[in-house]
Amino acid sequence: MAFSSFRTHNYTNVANTGYDEGFNYASNPIRVPPKDDQQHHLCELNDPSARSSHHRPSLKPLGVPTVKKRLHNSHVLAAVVSLISLALAITAVANGKMSWLLGQKNYQLIVVGFLLSIMNLCLGSTAPTLFLHVEARYGSSTLQNYDGILCNRVLGSRLDALWRLILGLMTILPLGLSVAYKTFTGGHSMLAVNSADYIGNTSYYGMFAPPGLQSLGKQTGTSLFFNATLPFLVAASPVYGTEPPIPLDTQVYGFNILLLDNKTTAALDIPQPAYISTVQSLLAPGESWGITARIAGTVAKFNYSKTTESDAMNSTFMRRCEEARASSGAYTAMQMLTENCFALLSSQSPDQSFQYLGFPPFPNDHTLPGYPSCSTFSHYAQLYDITRRPCTGSWIITRGGFRLVSGRCAETTLPPEKQLIITGVTGTFFGYFYMSSLVEFLGPFGTSSRNGSDWEHSFMATGVAAMLWSRITVMYGAANLAETHDAPDWTSSNNTNFTLGDVGLMYPVNDIVEYTRPTLRKSGLLYFTLAIQPLLVLVSITSIAYILKSTPLDKDFGFISVLSGIDRESLDVVNGASLSGNLAAKVKLIMRPMRNSQGDRIRYFVMPSSSTITPTVRNGRLAPNTIYH
Repeated sequence: MAFSSFRTHNYTNVANTGYDEGFNYASNPIRVPPKDDQQHHLCELNDPSARSSHHRPSLKPLGVPTVKKRLHNSHVLAAVVSLISLALAITAVANGKMSWLLGQKNYQLIVVGFLLSIMNLCLGSTAPTLFLHVEARYGSSTLQNYDGILCNRVLGSRLDALWRLILGLMTILPLGLSVAYKTFTGGHSMLAVNSADYIGNTSYYGMFAPPGLQSLGKQTGTSLFFNATLPFLVAASPVYGTEPPIPLDTQVYGFNILLLDNKTTAALDIPQPAYISTVQSLLAPGESWGITARIAGTVAKFNYSKTTESDAMNSTFMRRCEEARASSGAYTAMQMLTENCFALLSSQSPDQSFQYLGFPPFPNDHTLPGYPSCSTFSHYAQLYDITRRPCTGSWIITRGGFRLVSGRCAETTLPPEKQLIITGVTGTFFGYFYMSSLVEFLGPFGTSSRNGSDWEHSFMATGVAAMLWSRITVMYGAANLAETHDAPDWTSSNNTNFTLGDVGLMYPVNDIVEYTRPTLRKSGLLYFTLAIQPLLVLVSITSIAYILKSTPLDKDFGFISVLSGIDRESLDVVNGASLSGNLAAKVKLIMRPMRNSQGDRIRYFVMPSSSTITPTVRNGRLAPNTIYH
């Protein structure tokens, strides 16, 4: 039907068209149709031809008149719930304790995903209302567009391309956000815990072998020596002939080697193996413990007396060398298939607080077969002092590893009784057990490959510290003890009994533990990702309340609204779509607020978009604070 046939149709003349005949609630009393009328009405529904011969019964109008509100309770509730969900999601990531608690078994991902779903529901309750207002105010106002928006039909028939794009984006938005927030992995959250709450007893530290190595090298200690020094050897060896730079600060290697400076190395005491194994069994994939403890360290330091007090040092060396030559295993040397050999001089007494080592020439004149004379060795010998010092170490324990991450040692030494495991031991036989290991570890510095390298003193200090630590550990440390806290006594060389705690072989420590779990990264971009939907909710509500306030529809606009105010004469244009719901062309829905003696109403007209006058027809505006029926 052409628009001209009903455009001048005045709402005040609807009494002559029969439009309000069944809805004249001002003149007709509200009544329930009698039984006969009800039956007759059912007949009309079954047989439309019966309407022409019978009078239609009056029906009670069920519509609820209302005034358009600026803000609806449901929209305010959606905004509040969305913002609360956003706050909880950000707290689940940004708050250290909360993210740590949720980091267990990926609960954080579950919670954030659940809160994103709630935010999506809130957006889904406000965005369609905004889209309807925008279509009515600025769009082509077609039935197909309204139907697509109300039913979220991205592939709806004759839906405008712009709305198809917008609805498509709104459909994939929650899917994209659910994927996007999961890309912010790689973060971690830490919480300070009490180790006793997890392992059930006091933390013990001392001269232990790491878990899995307790049974290795019990006879000599060389297995522990190589396990301790291998990370240092790998890091400090040349790469394609290029020497790595000397560290300018303390540097850690492996599970207990701490390079204090280029001529001083400490082999730190470590936690009890049972402690480490228990923690590893508790950790989930990606979790770790960071432990920091005040412990003791076996420190080997280069002695400068050869340059500062050469005569005294030479005299002391000659005396010790002659004493060692007369003993068994205190002075040893090994040829290196060059003109040099490697020589090691230890004490023939229980005091092992000094070690001489160097690369003297292979002797042509010697008293002991294959051993340089003391006078020859004196020109090449380098003295290293070994002491026990108070140190602090920090380790990381994971499900499959245990490594030292930082440490430092004081310049002072521990009390004399805690030096006894260095100064009061017998039967060490370092030369017999460690000569081959030391030649492999230090040999390149006695040949042309690394002769004169800046790393020489670092390697020698590390070799001496690891040698003393590993040998004493297998002889007297907890590697040979049952895993018990009732530690036996330790007997010194003069038959004095001490507890293992007195001499520092095994002692309780109140360590500091930080339990780390993998969580989402604390990123501003992640927080923005979480905030996208709440921001869209606020934009929707604000636009509806202020910019689109006078648009002639409200939040519950839909099928009922259109039926309540439709102009019946204009409905011929949609004939034939009762089952298919599809139209052969775009049909425009015109909304016109009107007033008559019975009050204000919104009148709806439908007309083909192809009509020549359709582009000039726009929807009307609502009057403020007016009740519409």
